[in-house]
Amino acid sequence: MRWLALLASVTITSVSAQELPPAIEARLRALEEQVAQLRTENEQLRRDLGLEVVARQPDVRSSGAANSVQVGGLIQAQAEQGGQVDLRFPDDRPRFFLRRVRVNVSGRFIDEFNFRTELELAGSQGAASSVRAQLTDGYVTWTRYAGATVRLGQFKTPFGLEQLYQDPRLYTIERSLANDRLALSRQIGVQVAGDIFPERFSYAAGAFNGNGTNITTNDNKHFLFAGRLAGTPLLTTFGTNVVRVAAGVDGFETRDTALTVGPEFGIDSTPSTPARDNLFTGRRRGAGADSQVAIGNLELWTEYLRATFEPDAPVPAHRFRSAGWYAQAAWLTPYDRLQLLAKLDAFDPVQSRSHDDTRTLTLGINYLLRGDDLKLQLDWLRSRTGAGDHSRRVLARVQTFF
Repeated sequence: MRWLALLASVTITSVSAQELPPAIEARLRALEEQVAQLRTENEQLRRDLGLEVVARQPDVRSSGAANSVQVGGLIQAQAEQGGQVDLRFPDDRPRFFLRRVRVNVSGRFIDEFNFRTELELAGSQGAASSVRAQLTDGYVTWTRYAGATVRLGQFKTPFGLEQLYQDPRLYTIERSLANDRLALSRQIGVQVAGDIFPERFSYAAGAFNGNGTNITTNDNKHFLFAGRLAGTPLLTTFGTNVVRVAAGVDGFETRDTALTVGPEFGIDSTPSTPARDNLFTGRRRGAGADSQVAIGNLELWTEYLRATFEPDAPVPAHRFRSAGWYAQAAWLTPYDRLQLLAKLDAFDPVQSRSHDDTRTLTLGINYLLRGDDLKLQLDWLRSRTGAGDHSRRVLARVQTFF
């Protein structure tokens, strides 16, 4: 109101400024200075309140020759309560934590090269982990030929459908235990991939160090080789519903030196110590098969993974196999924001050993506020081990993907 009154005084006075004595003109100039000062203070107040954030947001500019640069990210805030359904969960204490906090930058150079780099800013699931930064993805892709794109850097290896699926687009909060233990996750290496028949069949094959994420050396003279072949043999309509049937097969082969594996395997490379070190040294091979059927808003997934371990030292056996599978159904209800799901998965770390397998039933609800970009997830897990032990756990998550 003070500002409006001053403006009115300036307007009225300026109309008859020529008829006023010098004293009035001095007062007029003083009022004009006060108006200018109030305008400056008003602009500063708007900035302090965040009313001009959009106008002040700087453009992202590349320092090189990239045609376009995009910035994105992911935040998954999670709460858990209940028993230790499997050994990925540290204990049976309730907790709040950040499952994933990621920031990524991707871009394109002319029409033949693109790049992506992503940082993980949250800790892992372990009880002793702390918030820290580490690289997840960092690669350059040559895309001149659709049938043979070449990627070099750190990225997910082509093994395991559920492992390859983007974290924010998964239907369940956590992956199956078999995918977590038998898939290869991210490795540093090179890959060739492409479409054999556009929209129908694709392939990917690569060679990697095989040591795990963010390890730039190779622990031996051998590479990890992995490949995947996937296709969509059926794509049609049934009434008003789109029907899609897809399938894939994949495999890998590698040699490991002191590779850290899950405690379920019971491996001890140094029997002289009382505690198992869970370090594997030897040859490892894996194979998998998966299928996905979509009928309208209903999706059915199945996947089977198997790995063969041949330790250099015969602990726990000279040669043993691990296997696991899952079957999953997800239905997007007529109320488009609500999705219901059910999943059954099993994992047997050493098939020749009795009473060490784990079976888990997951029932979940996803509320899609803005699709996967903003959604709420609630999962109830019930597990049973081969020894007959039962455990239950509830997981809740808020996710934003941008």
